[in-house]
Amino acid sequence: MFTWQFSSHPGVATNQGVSGGAARAQSLSVATTATLSRLGKYELVRPLGKGGMAAVYLARTGHGRFTREVALKVLEHDASHENTEMFLTEARVLGMLQHPNIASVIDVDIDDGTLYLAMEHVDGVDLRELLVACFERKELPSYEVALAIIAQAAAGLDHAHRRCDTKGRPLRIVHRDVSLTNIMVTHDGGVKVVDFGIARSTLSTAHTMPGTVRGKPSYMAPEQCTGDPVDHRTDVFALGIVLYELTTGMRCFEGESDFDRMLAVVRGTFQRPSAVQHDFPDDLEQVIMKALARDPADRYASCAAMVAALEQILRERGWAGGSSAIRRAMQVVFGGARDAAIKATIEMPIAVTAPTECVQLSEPIPHRRFARGSRVELSLDDDITAGRRSIKRIANVLSDDRTFQGSNS
Repeated sequence: MFTWQFSSHPGVATNQGVSGGAARAQSLSVATTATLSRLGKYELVRPLGKGGMAAVYLARTGHGRFTREVALKVLEHDASHENTEMFLTEARVLGMLQHPNIASVIDVDIDDGTLYLAMEHVDGVDLRELLVACFERKELPSYEVALAIIAQAAAGLDHAHRRCDTKGRPLRIVHRDVSLTNIMVTHDGGVKVVDFGIARSTLSTAHTMPGTVRGKPSYMAPEQCTGDPVDHRTDVFALGIVLYELTTGMRCFEGESDFDRMLAVVRGTFQRPSAVQHDFPDDLEQVIMKALARDPADRYASCAAMVAALEQILRERGWAGGSSAIRRAMQVVFGGARDAAIKATIEMPIAVTAPTECVQLSEPIPHRRFARGSRVELSLDDDITAGRRSIKRIANVLSDDRTFQGSNS
């Protein structure tokens, strides 16, 4: 068994790891001394976040100048057998993926009964954090930046969807948890899809029971909400939701409860982007509406097809897109705060490798103001649901819907 204590240092929250939708480090109960602990060959530096079945820590390995920072995902000691199997499945899935837009796995091991996963440490923020930072500026990311981010995320997901095992058999990987908090943007303009914790694939040993749903209600596809089979087009739908929210600053599917949000998804009840932003680009709205089609057959056939549609908009509108546009946006939004974080990190009594300092840009990127009167409700993340009663309730409501429609035909 291991114990740990951490040094508390203000101003380093902008250097996040692969914690995805986990609550941030300030929610963790930790000591504030400079004593560190180890887990295997990794020295724990500070907490990054905590989810339902695991906690994530910034850690480092190596000696002297030859050290490397990683994000260490540690399974809770009281995790159920199902959660343990899901944790191991995530390690197996990530071990099969090698793509610049997917946070890679480095190591998986067990130390005195504690199971942990060492992953690439992502120097950046997730999309929820990016939006919140933009909200504080009363602006939204430019369309160019939003398209560039989603195009990279879609490329990473497409790699996962097409991956085969060593014998050439499709792994049929479906992320099932694509959301604002599971797409990270690095300070140098990269994009990383993270947290394959509930991914479905042929590698899975823990299978979702019939009649049970897993996922975040606000980002689930209709077939997820009703407990029907899912495939790669389920991730296309979720990516459409993320693109909607990134470009409008509004929740796509709203509701006071998980059930209300899932019902809105199944019914396809949401405002068109042009109803939120009166000057919303028509071509971009068409991409979003196609991705959000209720019938999977009407969506993009693959994430690659969605990338092609986004890149066509970038070309036709003369937007450069790519990592350079994202890097400029990150500098404008986080430049000053990140420099302060780097300074605080350098001044820490514990030696932690500091990221490369940003270069001040002479030309700020264009931003968009919010639509007048709009309410932004994206600062809080959904919890993953794994319920059965919602499916039955949705089925009953849909049955009533069809009966009502039939009586009026």
